[in-house]
Amino acid sequence: MQSIVNIAIPIPGNQLFSYTVEHEPGETNLIGRRVLVPFGKRTLTGFIVELNNDKKREGLKPVFEILDAEPVFSVCMLELTKWVADYYFCSWGIVLKSAIPSGMSPKSVIKVQLVYNPTESEFEEIIKKSPKKATLIQFLSEHIEPLTVNFIEDNIQSGSVASHLESLEQKGWLNIHRLVEDDIVPKKQKALILSEELINDYEKFKNVLDELDKKSIKQSLLLNYINYKFLDNRKPVLVSEAIKYAKSNYQSVNALVKKNYILMTEVEIDRSEKIDNIETLSQRDESKLELNEEQSITLNEIINATDKSVFDVFLLHGITGSGKTLVYIHAIKNIIQTGKSVLLIVPEISLTPQLIDRFKSVFQEKIAVLHSRMSEGERFDAWRAIKKGNSRIVIGARSAIFAPLNNLGLIIVDEEHEPSFKQNEPDPKYNARDVALVRGKIDNAVVVLGSATPSIETMYNANTGKYKLLNISQRADGASLPKIEIINIIESKRKSEVIGILTKTLLQEIEKRIIKKEGVILFQNRRGFAVYLECPECAHIPMCKNCSVTLTYHKAKGQLRCHYCGFTVNSTRKCPACSHSPMKEVGFGTQRIEDDLNEWFKDKEIKPVIARMDLDTTSKKDAHRKILQAFSNGLTDILIGTQMVAKGLDFDRVTLVGVVNADLQLYLPDFRASERTFQLLTQVSGRAGRSSEKEGEVLIQSSHPGHLSIQSSLLGSYELFYENEIKARKEALYPPYTRFCLIQFIGKNLSKVEECSENFKNLLPTDRKYILALGPVEPIIAKVRNNYRKLIVIKNNKKTDPSGKYLRLILSDANNKYIEKYASSAVKVVFDIDSYSGL
Repeated sequence: MQSIVNIAIPIPGNQLFSYTVEHEPGETNLIGRRVLVPFGKRTLTGFIVELNNDKKREGLKPVFEILDAEPVFSVCMLELTKWVADYYFCSWGIVLKSAIPSGMSPKSVIKVQLVYNPTESEFEEIIKKSPKKATLIQFLSEHIEPLTVNFIEDNIQSGSVASHLESLEQKGWLNIHRLVEDDIVPKKQKALILSEELINDYEKFKNVLDELDKKSIKQSLLLNYINYKFLDNRKPVLVSEAIKYAKSNYQSVNALVKKNYILMTEVEIDRSEKIDNIETLSQRDESKLELNEEQSITLNEIINATDKSVFDVFLLHGITGSGKTLVYIHAIKNIIQTGKSVLLIVPEISLTPQLIDRFKSVFQEKIAVLHSRMSEGERFDAWRAIKKGNSRIVIGARSAIFAPLNNLGLIIVDEEHEPSFKQNEPDPKYNARDVALVRGKIDNAVVVLGSATPSIETMYNANTGKYKLLNISQRADGASLPKIEIINIIESKRKSEVIGILTKTLLQEIEKRIIKKEGVILFQNRRGFAVYLECPECAHIPMCKNCSVTLTYHKAKGQLRCHYCGFTVNSTRKCPACSHSPMKEVGFGTQRIEDDLNEWFKDKEIKPVIARMDLDTTSKKDAHRKILQAFSNGLTDILIGTQMVAKGLDFDRVTLVGVVNADLQLYLPDFRASERTFQLLTQVSGRAGRSSEKEGEVLIQSSHPGHLSIQSSLLGSYELFYENEIKARKEALYPPYTRFCLIQFIGKNLSKVEECSENFKNLLPTDRKYILALGPVEPIIAKVRNNYRKLIVIKNNKKTDPSGKYLRLILSDANNKYIEKYASSAVKVVFDIDSYSGL
C-alpha cells in the first residue's frame, strides 16, 4: 500500500517535504517514524510528522526506507518538538534530530579523492581563473586517502566547495564516493546458558558436576557459576563475566559447549550501565533521614499535586543545604509507587556523578542517565531503555528534556536559574527549563523548579501567582549557614598582604583546614594560568588569528589558546613584535591559583594535595568522577575550580570556601551580570559547613565589596537582591517584563554582514507596540572563527504580547521578505529567542 506523508528534514527552514511511502495495508502508525529519503544529491534521515493523502502523487519521490518498526516519537513528543521549533524559530526537523541520540540520524557521506594531478601549465591557468579551485586541488593532492567535504572546507577555510567539486568530477579529475552511514544498533556480546537437559534434570546436573570435579576443576567452577547466575535471574551470563568470576578460561568454555552442557548465545548489553565496582560518591541512603517541618510541608504540597495527575508548577526556594534533594527523593518515591515516571534535569555534567550515586543509594530501580559526555552507543542504549519502559527514573543535563518517558508524572529542574539550561549552539537554541514547563503541560505532569537563588524571571512568576511558591529557610540536619567574610583586595594590597593573587588571610585559613584534614574549595570562574600575555615594552598582546579575542595563557602546557575556536600556539618569552623578554602575565585563572598555593606551601611542613576542576582537567571520560572521588575520600585537600564547583556538590568535609575574585562578572555588558554574580557567590558559599558537626566559613576576595550583589551574598538575603534587581529590570525593559532576543548576522565579508543586518532591521516595525528593535550593533567579540558578526537586539513586550505570538509573526514576516529581497549565501542569519548571550 502506498501513502503520501509529510516529512520534517533536519535542514534550516520551516518547510515540510512530501514523499510517497510503501507500507503494509492496515499499518496506521507511520507518524513519528524515521525514514531515509533522497534530498537533492544526498540521502538524509527525515521524520514522518503528517499524513497527506489529499496531495497529488505526480512528481513525488519515494521514501528509500522506513527505519523503525514502531514510532520513535509519541504524539506528545511531536507536539513538544513542534512547539520548540515554533517558539525558538527553528526547523522542526532539526529539533526532532536533536531529540534522539546522534547515531539515529544516518545520512549520506560524500568522500572526495583526486585521481588526476594537473600539469604545471594547467595549474597556473587554474590559479589565474579560480584561486579557490587551485587551493582545493593543492589540498587534495597532499592526501592519498578520500576526504569528507566537511574536512576539506574546515581546512582550506574558503567556504563551500560544492560547485568546484562538481566541475572537477565532470572533468574526470576526481572521484566522489557517496555512502550512507549505518544506523546505530544495539551492541551484542557472547553469553552462556545451561543446556535445556541440565536445566530440567537436576540429578544429571549433579552427576555432571561430580564428574567435572574429578577431571577438570576449571570446567566445574565455570558450570557451577553459570548455573548460579541462571537460578538468580533466569538469564544467560556474559562469557567474559563467567570466565572472570569462575577464574576459568576460553578452553573450558569451548569444552563445555562441545559436551552440550552449556549453549553459546548472544545477548544485548547496555553500554550506558556503569561497572558495579566503581566506588560510590554517596555518603548514605538519604531516604532514611528524617524530614524537618518545612521539608514535610513542601513534600506534601508536591505529592497532593501529583496525585491529581494535572499540570502544576512549583518553585521550591530552599537555601543552600536545606535538603531540597531529600524532598526530591521522597517525591520521586511516591511517583514511582503510582506507576508513573520521573525526569530530573540538572545543569552541569559535573553534578551528575554524585547525584546519580545519591539516587542509586535509595532506588532499586534502573536509573537512566543522559548527558553530552556519553558515547554514541551509551546514549543510544540509555534512550532505548527509557523508550522500552525499563528506566522510569531519568537524570540528565539539558538534552534529557526530550527523554522518551511514558506516563510522565513529575519533572524536576534542579538549580533552575542556571544559564547552562539554555543552548547557545547549535540549533535549536532552547531553554530546557522553559521546555520542561511546556512538556509538563502536554503530559499533565507536575513541574518543580528548585533553587537557592531562583532566576529573577522565575521568582517574578511565583510572586505574580503563575507558579506556587514553596520555601525552605533552614538547613537540614541542624547544620548552620557558613560564616561569610569579605576581604577587600585593594586594602590588602596596600598593606602588602597579598601573595600572588591570594590574600594572607585566605592562605592562613586554608593552612588551618589542611592541618585539621578538612576540605577546601577555591572558586575562580576562569581557567588557564593568565588571561593573556602582554609585552611591557611595546604593549603587544598575542591575539587569536581567527577571533577578535586575546589568547589565554596555559602555563602547564606552555600554550596560548583561544577559548572560542581552539586555535593554539606555543607561548614564548620573547615578544614577537619587538623581541623584548620576558612577556608579562596579565590576569589569572585556575592554573595560576594552583601555582600560588604551591609557592605558599613550598617551605612549610604540610604539603597539601591540590586538584583542579575545569574544562582542561575534565575533558577525559569519567574525569569528573575521579576528581570528586579523590576529594570525597580526603585524598585531595584543596579543590580549585570554575563554576563546576559552585553548585550541587555535597561533601561534609568541606569547611572552607574561598572566592578568589568575586568581581569577574560584575561589569560585563550583560543585564544578567549582577544576578549571575549573586547566584555564583551564594551557590559556592553553600558548599561549606553542610554538616552540623563542622562549622563552615566563606572568604570572598573583592575590589568592590560594597556592590549590591556582594552585599546581598554576605547577608544571605535573596529578597534584598531581588527587590533591587526587579526595579532595575522594569525601568530598562528587560526580562521578566520583555523577551530578550538576538538576531545575529555572521559572515566572512564584513561589509556584506553590515549590509544584510541593516536590510533586515529596516524590515522590522518601528511603532514599538510589540517589539523594540535596537541596532545593528557590533558585539564585544566582533569576529569568531574568521566570521564577522552584527547583532539586532529585540525586546518583546510581554504586556502587549503575553505568548510571543506577535513576535513570531513579526520575525517570520521580516525573514520571508529578507529571503525574497536581500538574502545572501555569504551571510548566515541566526535567531536566538530568550537569549542568554551577552553583547
